[in-house]
Amino acid sequence: MRKSILLLAVLSLMVVLSSCQKAEEVTVTKYFQAMEHNDRDTMAAMAYEPKDIEYKSYEILPIDKPVTKELELPALLKKLADTEKGKKDQVSIAIEKEEALSEAKDELDEARGGRKAELQNKVAKLQAESDAETQKVRTMQLDINKLKKAIDREKALITLSTALSENLEMFTGETTSIKVTTKVTLQNNEVKNYIFLLRKDALKLEGKQQLGRLVIVKLLTAEEYDQSLKQKDEDSGVPDVPAKEVQG
Repeated sequence: MRKSILLLAVLSLMVVLSSCQKAEEVTVTKYFQAMEHNDRDTMAAMAYEPKDIEYKSYEILPIDKPVTKELELPALLKKLADTEKGKKDQVSIAIEKEEALSEAKDELDEARGGRKAELQNKVAKLQAESDAETQKVRTMQLDINKLKKAIDREKALITLSTALSENLEMFTGETTSIKVTTKVTLQNNEVKNYIFLLRKDALKLEGKQQLGRLVIVKLLTAEEYDQSLKQKDEDSGVPDVPAKEVQG
């Protein structure tokens, strides 16, 4: 009887402790358990870029305050549409410059005497202008490629969090990002800090809301995290997409 009472007390204590845990702690703890058992399926279900750490022990350090912003996907899709339209207009400009250059070259081939020097200057000027306009087209195409990659990534993260994958462009919503720092003792007894970058999405459509779960966007060493901050502009791959914080 006493053993049963003791067991019930222990189970009750475990339930209380579990309920007191923050969702971020639960997510990180479950991921450490998955790594401990080399459970790759669970890691893949929890993380956008699954990473396995061979560790002896870990400690969750104080968790950063969550940051909630508007869902980035609508802004990315609008930026893509605007950039594709801009590229189409720019292609027309580049073609016009190329045609003017071609005409000037034809004139130069037929020119004689002093007019030849004048046309040579004209061709050189038009060549520079044509090259500049063509380069603008190339730059816009690079921006389009980056935006498409960013959109694919954003959709994949939304799906990982909400399990929704169809018609994501129809939704608005919010993304909450949380940074969790952990102190990990590795198998070789080296102690390193690892950063978990978590997020969860809340999608909205026609007054209805779909709440997502916390997922792991990245798992980085503290050094890798610091380096990623320095290269944030290059690594983001998203040109000039505004991110507006949600006031709450």
